[in-house]
Amino acid sequence: MKIEQKQLLKSWRDELRIMMRTHYVLSTKIRLLNYVLGIPCIIIAMLIASYIFFTINQDVVLWVKMLFGLLTLLLAILASLQTFLKYSEQAENHRNASARYQALFNGIDQLLAIPPKDEAALGEWCDKLRERWDELNLEAPNIANKFKQESEAETVSSSSAHEDNYQVSAE
Repeated sequence: MKIEQKQLLKSWRDELRIMMRTHYVLSTKIRLLNYVLGIPCIIIAMLIASYIFFTINQDVVLWVKMLFGLLTLLLAILASLQTFLKYSEQAENHRNASARYQALFNGIDQLLAIPPKDEAALGEWCDKLRERWDELNLEAPNIANKFKQESEAETVSSSSAHEDNYQVSAE
């Protein structure tokens, strides 16, 4: 494998590492947002159900009725947002994209560790990788540039702290 080929593979690996990390981080953040909406829904629904159960045969003051009416409205809003925003589905899509980018990343790692015997095999492998990568880019959920840049900065700082395992040598 030529120096230029190894450098190209390493640059591809670095880009895949950034995409893998970005999708993983977004998956984690979006799953947290799902909990931020979901847990209050559960608590409010429990409070409303308890209120109804304990006050079914009692006369309750107006402000308590108003309070629980507002809580019911809040519950409806939170549940609607949770359904509309589909945070759990978004988180799963980002997690899947991260895993698929990781598979491509691992493929490049393997190729760098065990290079093919001839140029034709390397070219064919790279063509297949690019096809899979292009398909993944089309299928993966969109990410804002802000998140990609954050992951890029974190990835560059963490990868510069570790030496590269694959020495570039002329053959």
